[in-house]
Amino acid sequence: MFNGFSRHQISRTTGTFIAGTATLIATMFYIYADSAKADLNYEQYGNWNGYKVYLSPARHSNAGGRGECKGKNENTMAFNVALRATSGSYYNGQPNRTASGRNLRARGYKVRIGNGTLRSAIANSNAWGADLHIPIHSNADIAEQCNRTSANSFGTLTIHYNNSSRGLAFANKLRELIGSSSPGTRDTTCKNPGHPCTAINLGELRETNAVAAYVEAEYHTWNRGVSWLENPSWPWRIGYAVDSFLNYP
Repeated sequence: MFNGFSRHQISRTTGTFIAGTATLIATMFYIYADSAKADLNYEQYGNWNGYKVYLSPARHSNAGGRGECKGKNENTMAFNVALRATSGSYYNGQPNRTASGRNLRARGYKVRIGNGTLRSAIANSNAWGADLHIPIHSNADIAEQCNRTSANSFGTLTIHYNNSSRGLAFANKLRELIGSSSPGTRDTTCKNPGHPCTAINLGELRETNAVAAYVEAEYHTWNRGVSWLENPSWPWRIGYAVDSFLNYP
């Protein structure tokens, strides 16, 4: 007996503990492996420039019911933007990998696109060692008023963590280079938390190790905004902003 337990009881309890621990470890490994598989991984074209870019498109549970005009879906539009920024066929209107408007892979970056949950995006970005982390979304204001035409009511919004000076610089660069193409003219950079335009704390800015900037590319609550969001001719500007921020590695 040991503290009221027989050797048989101790052995059985120890065996149960070991088995339970092994199951827990296996489960944790499975969860990590499963979340990692949810991402799409892309190698650079040609020589790697030494930088990794993580793109994290919207994953709203109510996408399609967020006021999107023309029956569109914010998640689908954001995912397509990420794909086109990574390896789309548009290089400033030219199928030329040396053109100024080339995509991220053509610029020498390794790219990962998050295709799982918000938590897996943060965890995978950190585990992968991303240098830049870019959540990609579209914005919303008033539903069912898609025929509005006042450009100064819409535009590109970028967001940075309020303690990150590099995040601010990156957000400004994305706003400048995406906003110059979007149909809305009210382009803005906000800090999070602290500004009314970002009332909630954004984990992808606070919990990622990479320099992070959150992109609301344009409003999906007006027809011109949706038409532009779906146009494949502009997502190369994300790579342009990345290059410009990193001083063209």
